[in-house]
Amino acid sequence: MQRFFENEIDHELRRQMLAYGERHDLQTGLLNYVAFQDSLAALMRNTVPGREIALVWIEVLNLRREFALWGSRGAEALITRVCEALRAAVDPGALIGRYSARCFLVALEAEHFDNRERRRIQAIMDALAPMQVLGTRSMIEVAAGVAFWPADTVSSEDLVRFASLAASRAAYIRSSTVLAFRSGMNHTLMRDHQLETEMVRGMAQKQFRIVYQPKVEAATGRVLGAEALIRWNHLDWGAVTPSEFIPIAERSDLIQLILEFTMSTALKDVRQWAQHGVSLPLLAINVSWANMRRNDFLRSMRRLLDENPVDGTQVELEVTESVLFDDEDLFAARVRQLKSMGLRIAIDDFGTRYTGFNVLKRLPLDAMKIDRCFIHGVHRTEEARSLCQTIVAMARQLKLRSVAEGVEQRAELDAIREVGCDAMQGFLIQAPVSAARMADFLREWPESARRAELFDSTDKKPGSRILNMPARV
Repeated sequence: MQRFFENEIDHELRRQMLAYGERHDLQTGLLNYVAFQDSLAALMRNTVPGREIALVWIEVLNLRREFALWGSRGAEALITRVCEALRAAVDPGALIGRYSARCFLVALEAEHFDNRERRRIQAIMDALAPMQVLGTRSMIEVAAGVAFWPADTVSSEDLVRFASLAASRAAYIRSSTVLAFRSGMNHTLMRDHQLETEMVRGMAQKQFRIVYQPKVEAATGRVLGAEALIRWNHLDWGAVTPSEFIPIAERSDLIQLILEFTMSTALKDVRQWAQHGVSLPLLAINVSWANMRRNDFLRSMRRLLDENPVDGTQVELEVTESVLFDDEDLFAARVRQLKSMGLRIAIDDFGTRYTGFNVLKRLPLDAMKIDRCFIHGVHRTEEARSLCQTIVAMARQLKLRSVAEGVEQRAELDAIREVGCDAMQGFLIQAPVSAARMADFLREWPESARRAELFDSTDKKPGSRILNMPARV
């Protein structure tokens, strides 16, 4: 008889545990997504007419990093602390659920345009302040979005989807506030999906091409090299700007296809020019952080150089300054690995994020490109001129050549020369052109520069001091 009762208890316990597991996340005890949707539908049915429901999507952005630092124990401890903070921050009647490993959902009654309610929603995110995890003070990096029923949608599934879109936007702009969903976010998502699909088709149909913009020495006008730039001419839409399609490509393998297409095409063009007696001292190619953090990045770079043999020192990879804020250690390792292959490295768009001298001096870089926002109108204000002069001084101290981007006026060229900038590129010299036109430019530029009377005609050796700066190791 005793054995019978024990079996019955064991059976009932198993049944209850299975029933609990069907509706709850076993790690946190929160509602799982299926149960959360059921409860949300019930909340919608029972909400007093005239009241709204706010659905908040909260994403823990640094969960993967905590796992890398402390393993599963650290990640689980972080999630546990997040759950505790969420439970303490919301009213007893609110719903809390877990959508995935790092995403949480909160549903509560709230007025869409009521400032007090907005502050109450923001307080949920603010509750996820720095906290003790495994005895260590951890910064909880989160992004949150909110959508409202029935103002934004009457569908519970779309309500969650719209809140996630707002959270994605918050993560993208690194917002510390809860962003409210806007209809444009949904249009943007559909546009992004369409762009990604069309990019795949465009690659297959050869809709992409490479154009080149020369770089010249600011003092003499000597050609120092050219930057290879990708362009997309869609069969129906016409020109699609890189600022539209590159961010979409960075979320998938398309960014690697873009790099390989750009580099292989440009290297072939350089070799063709050389066969026709036209030399290009330096070829610059833009590389995304999405490329550099790939495990196969170095292997793909070696393959591209093997397939299109050129002197490695003839190729300069341009990487935006912001990558230093994403993973400084990995970036430093990548730079040294690329330098060991003979490649040059330039920091692009410098000044859009502040990178300290102590960070830069540890990296074996070759060039610093001053973002065009600092060059535009540099001749008009002393403040802009002083800022450029400081950046140039930093570059010189680091033994890097300074390159001004986006020079469009003679007055801007005069200003960057006055502050000592080494090189420049921009429409004042040449807009981006096809490979054939670039070859013509290289042949014709000495005479064109002489007629334009933009530069000092003093004769100097073709191998400018800028390219012959000592390499940093």
